[in-house]
Amino acid sequence: MFSLKFKAQEYRICKHCSEFNPDKDAKFCIFCGKELYHVARQKFDYIYSKNPAIMVAFLAKVAKVDNKIITQDLSKFISSLLDKIEMFYTKEYSGFRNTYASIFEYEKNQGRSISELCSNIRISKEEADFLICLLLDLIYYDKQMSANENTLMENIIIGLGLNLISFREIKIRYEQIYNFTHENTQQKQEKHQDEIKITLEQAYEILNSHPNDDFESIKKNYRKLAKEYHYDNLHSKELPPELLKIAQEMMKKINLAYEIIKQARGE
Repeated sequence: MFSLKFKAQEYRICKHCSEFNPDKDAKFCIFCGKELYHVARQKFDYIYSKNPAIMVAFLAKVAKVDNKIITQDLSKFISSLLDKIEMFYTKEYSGFRNTYASIFEYEKNQGRSISELCSNIRISKEEADFLICLLLDLIYYDKQMSANENTLMENIIIGLGLNLISFREIKIRYEQIYNFTHENTQQKQEKHQDEIKITLEQAYEILNSHPNDDFESIKKNYRKLAKEYHYDNLHSKELPPELLKIAQEMMKKINLAYEIIKQARGE
């Protein structure tokens, strides 16, 4: 079902000469030779200036940074992000999923500038949080953010009038959390799927510590991280629900890492 605001026009009546074309499959008017205004094009034009399409455009701009090669797996991942946009806006704009794919390709190859996109969108805080997570999901697909990607993201944040410092805080947490949660998502779950396995080396890394650090320094780092990732602290900053869930997983790893180091040192 399409958005109630969208109503398809009779595409066989040529916009240029007003003649009726009997062939349903015709792409061009048989009378004047001009392209007919098919429903797919009508939907493209209708949604193009709306928020979901602009989010798709931002995704396309991020996807082409550093001349990134879009592999088959990455293409599937991007498709899942377009699905998220469709679901996020399902009440306002239903039935435009295929159009998003067309907009993505168009914006990736040409389309609007970042400045144009930022000036043409007005988003709520919920939409802003969704957009940030969406773009970071794509950026961290390869587990790292390049300098060009970081510059682009900060330009988007500034262009949208969002808080740059808050974004940087989210990015730091996202990067720390992502490195420890994403690496196992492709592995099969074992019998005890809730059990987290961490080596001693990983435990030091999680606590931002080194094997030659004294225990008091390690304890200090642990307390700092525990405070930073505590649910109440993160919840008070109104982070997106998806990020809060990831933070909870990180908190489990922080606690486990501390216990592993304690046992290894006989504390």
